[in-house]
Amino acid sequence: MAAISKPDKPTFSTALNNAELLRETGNDHHHIGHALLYLEERNRMLEAIAVAAEAYTRFGEDAHLHTQLIKALRAFEEYENETVPDEPPLFGLD
Repeated sequence: MAAISKPDKPTFSTALNNAELLRETGNDHHHIGHALLYLEERNRMLEAIAVAAEAYTRFGEDAHLHTQLIKALRAFEEYENETVPDEPPLFGLD
């Protein structure tokens, strides 16, 4: 699979605005807007974890930096738990 180039800020901002518009108007029939908005938020949280982890390892495992890393990890875990749909299990019945 070829690498997809990173969009510049104006392009990404336009895509996010259009994703929000799709959701607000109810025209997100293929769920592209939903998926993009979800992945953007998830990516933002993962970037916070990466920044905290790099600072923690780079600056000598400082207690304050460790706390920041734990907070970022917990925020991500809470976000992931909130995004799981409340659907009953299918018990193998598709």
